[in-house]
Amino acid sequence: MYLRRRTREALTGWATVLPALVVQVIFIYLPLVWAFYVSFFSWNMIRPMRYVGFQNYERLFSSADFWNSMSVTGIYILGTVIPSVIIGLLLAALLNIEWIKGRGIFRTLFYIPVITSMAAAAVIWGWLYEPNFGLINYFLSFFGIKNIKWLSDPNYSLLALIIVGVWKRIGYNMVLFLAGLQTIPKSYYEAAEIDGATAWSKFRRITLPLLSPTTLFVFIMQFIASFRVFVSVSVMTSGGPAKSTQVITYYLYENAFRYLKFGYASAIAVVMFAMMIILTLLQFRLSKRRVHYQ
Repeated sequence: MYLRRRTREALTGWATVLPALVVQVIFIYLPLVWAFYVSFFSWNMIRPMRYVGFQNYERLFSSADFWNSMSVTGIYILGTVIPSVIIGLLLAALLNIEWIKGRGIFRTLFYIPVITSMAAAAVIWGWLYEPNFGLINYFLSFFGIKNIKWLSDPNYSLLALIIVGVWKRIGYNMVLFLAGLQTIPKSYYEAAEIDGATAWSKFRRITLPLLSPTTLFVFIMQFIASFRVFVSVSVMTSGGPAKSTQVITYYLYENAFRYLKFGYASAIAVVMFAMMIILTLLQFRLSKRRVHYQ
């Protein structure tokens, strides 16, 4: 009887997770295996596949365009992850204060960019960045700054994309930090006030340590999102000007779907996957002593 019940429970559990497992296998694991396999071939989807061994990887690591795309991606990650996490945390701390009126309205307003289509948002930001009639240059003209070519000047194009990326992700980070803040017992703050702690001391000694698991999760999620940025680059700059916004994902896209170098593009995908795994594990390793789960 006991074995039957255990068997029934096991079958029920497998039946519950099976649909999600099938979807993961079909759309995640099989494409990963296929990409790794194709990376050892020269293939343009027209002619038969030709085995080339590690030539795609050798060419990749000796390519100036690849290293340029990696440096652009690194700058984009630093420029979006750190500001979006810090601003999201500060907004969450402010909107967690009970005496602030209209907190629900502000939370909604800050979260709207998260649910906005990136393609639509990129088009709107393209209008805002328009050098002659855009609202951003119009506003800057009051400070004596005129006609910045945000999307056609290599000195400003990546900065323009970083601003859009930060705007897009602040609300997501804010909601996560709000959830983390509301799990911290108020008794800790009350005890600190009795001891004469200042607002900064409470934030540094109570809020930040107890919020460290949430902070680690937010950093990892934002790192992955920034590493995979594509839509804003495709819509707003197409990797230009002068490859100043050619992030690694757009470099992969160009080689796969513009130049039909699917073996080479697969090698890029494999390297991207390996780097994401290594850097994520490195974040866990570096934050091990600073994250408090209890």
